[in-house]
This record gives sequence, structure tokens and C-alpha cells, in this order.
Amino acid sequence: MEAYRNTIVFGCVATYMVLCIVIGLWAMRKTKNAHDFFMAGRNLGVLVTGIAVFSSTLSGFGFVGGPALIYKMGISSVWMVICAAIGFCLSFYLLGKRIWLFAAMQDSISLPDVVATRYKSELSRFLMALAILLGVMAYLGSQIKAMAHVLQDIMSRGSFWQDISLEWCVVISSAVLVFYCVTGGIIASVYTDLFQGLIMIIAALLVFFYAYQALPGGFAEMSQTIAADDAESMAPWGALGMLGCMSWYFLFALGGVGQPHVVTKMMMNKNVRDVRYILPVSVIGFGVSALLWISIGLAMRALVIKGLHPELAAADAAAPQFLQLHTPAILAGVVFAALFAAIMSTADGFLNVGAAAVVHDIPQALRGVLVTLAWNWGLAV
Repeated sequence: MEAYRNTIVFGCVATYMVLCIVIGLWAMRKTKNAHDFFMAGRNLGVLVTGIAVFSSTLSGFGFVGGPALIYKMGISSVWMVICAAIGFCLSFYLLGKRIWLFAAMQDSISLPDVVATRYKSELSRFLMALAILLGVMAYLGSQIKAMAHVLQDIMSRGSFWQDISLEWCVVISSAVLVFYCVTGGIIASVYTDLFQGLIMIIAALLVFFYAYQALPGGFAEMSQTIAADDAESMAPWGALGMLGCMSWYFLFALGGVGQPHVVTKMMMNKNVRDVRYILPVSVIGFGVSALLWISIGLAMRALVIKGLHPELAAADAAAPQFLQLHTPAILAGVVFAALFAAIMSTADGFLNVGAAAVVHDIPQALRGVLVTLAWNWGLAV
């Protein structure tokens, strides 16, 4: 099986992309109107909503950048996981019930709709839609680039298309993403998120098991090995220090509350009372998926220190190299598919809220402002 490792990895990623297309076609049959396209008919259950919320938060950063930060700064990066979990709790406490009720009052189909209802202002709708659109363009571009780089690395290792360019990888990744988002709207997005979230959880548990076995003494030996080389990185605050770790709170806890693609999904469950059950599903799913983040970083750092693995040219290579060299081929394929899942779940969430801003919120806000100006001008005349 190891002789066909690259073929297996590519096969897993290709299978995942085909399944995304199938989900898009299925969702297209269930999408009857704009309410279904942008809000999934406000008919989602606890499990679907909970997994969709956490999987759209854990982007490619959690699967590539997370292990790299553990490799570089030790325990400091663990505080990101803690702060992100706090962010989930704050989001649901501050917004969960309130935003659902506002959305139900006006049968809203977007976050700017809710803002306009709350502040009774079309200008606020326009500003919110504009902020979402500007954020979407930057973030979506970075996610597509990440998908393209990973796809290029996978295909260049095999014999099928070794000289594929990054531009072609961008085209392939974008085509799959846009297809299932456009055909099925948010229904395709959330059910793909469900599939993606389950892949992430399974992959994280399996990788955690193999990372534990990287050294005979498990994580205890890894911690001792890293501490002997750099005691500060295994201290409670890690190499970044207390102030640096505390700064994660503002970015991942407070900043997490304002993620539009996550907040929008809080409006889609069918019952407001479900919020209390959605939160633990999201937090537990995120916590389990973060095991991959932490375990790979510790394992690779310890393996390098002990001379069992060459020094990494870049910390971001920690996860790909661990998967390629220290896990079975089929697991590597599943985790690379999970990496695509993590990236695409975030990207498709932003694509949907961005599309709502372009085709619904900004035109409606401009129409409302023009009507108000015309009315005031008529009174003045």
C-alpha cells in the first residue's frame, strides 16, 4: 500500500471533491426559493447546525498553521484553542437567541437584514453588507490559494499530472467550491459542512493516536524531550509569554463573535430552544478536531529534537511531513481530504454571505436610501 501512497492520497481528495459536487446536486433539488438558498429554510436540526458552525470556523489554519505554531512556540498555541472555545460560548450567549428572534420577526435571509431590523436603518444594512463583502474578498482569496497549494503538492507527488501549475489548481479548486455553493446555496453549504466536520473529527482522533505512538513514551516523553531542549516552550505560557497568549483572547474569543459566516448559521435552526444544545456540539467538535492541531506539533518537534526526523525547512511543513512519513497511506489521504474540508467549509460560508450581500443586501439598502431621499425631497418641495 505504501508504494501507492501518493495515488491513495490523491484518490481520497478526488473522492471528497466528487462528493461535494453530489451534495450540491442533491441540495439543488431542495432549494425552491431565496429563503432556501440563503437560510436553508430555517429548518436545520441541532447536529447539522452545531457541526456546521464549528467546521466553518476551523479553516486550513487549524490543520496547517496550528501544528506549525505548536512546533515553533510550544504551549503558546494551545491558548488559541482555549480562546476559540470561549469565543463559541460568547457568540451563543450574546447572539444565539437574539439573532434568531430578530431573523424570525422579519423572515430575514441575511445578517444585514437582521441589522437593518434592529436599528431600523437602511444605511446600517448597507454598511454591514459592505463590510462583509470586503472581508469576503480577502479571506476567500486566501482560502482558495491555500487549497490550490495543497492540491498542487498532492498532484506533483503522483504520476498523473506532476507539472500542474498553481493557476490550474486554483481553477479546479474554485470550480468545485463555486459549483456546490451556486447549485445548492446554503443547503449545500451546511450539509457539506456536516460531512466535512465529521471527516475532521475522525481524522483528528486517528492522527492523535498515531502521534501518541511517535515516541515510545507517548506525549509524556515528547514533553520531556521538548522541555529539555527549550524549557520555555513547555512552560504554561509557552515561548510567546503571558502577554502574547492573553492577546489571543482578543483575536480568537472577541474576534470570533463577529464572524459573519458563523453568526449567519445561528439563524438557521428550526427552534430557538435548540441553541442550548447546538453550543456543546460545536465546542466538543472543535475541541476534538484541535487534537490534530496539538498532537502533530508536539510529535514533530520531539522527533526533530531526537534526530528521528530531519529539521523542517519551514514550520508549516510539520503537518504534511508527519502525514506523509509517520501515518498509513489511507490515513494521510483522509486527513488531506479533511484539510480540504476545513478550507472549503470556511470558504463556502464566506461565499454564501458574500453572495447575499451582492444580490440582496446592497441593492435593497440602496433602494431604501433612494426612496428615503426622494420622500424627503418631495416634502421639501
